[in-house]
Amino acid sequence: MDSPLNTKKADVSMICDAHWDVIFDHVRLGFWEFEYESGILHTSYTCKRNYGLLPDASFTFDNLLSMILPEDLDHMQDEIQLTISGERSSYNVQYRIKRPDGSIRKMKVDGIMVQEIGEINKIVGTSQDITDFKG
Repeated sequence: MDSPLNTKKADVSMICDAHWDVIFDHVRLGFWEFEYESGILHTSYTCKRNYGLLPDASFTFDNLLSMILPEDLDHMQDEIQLTISGERSSYNVQYRIKRPDGSIRKMKVDGIMVQEIGEINKIVGTSQDITDFKG
């Protein structure tokens, strides 16, 4: 009998949230949500891990800004403003950070603007530590 993974239409519904967490952690793909009017940043465990933080660590937008190397900070902030203003349909940027342990890592961060009537406007996206990726 063929394995479900060998069929042309694999049923991904059998993959539970815990499996996705393992996959996302393996490829260093973290998730975040930034409510730009309030400045509140929500992050997944893998997102915090990408920045060298523990799962229960506080991680604010100000913390993020303080980790980005000064020579990359203006570009990151410009890209956020272009996304918030609607001049860009998505947020795509790479920058370097200095983790709390002093190591320098390169991040790839992508997001999209979410504007729903009656809800807080926010940017949602992913972060990925690409320092060790070859390509």
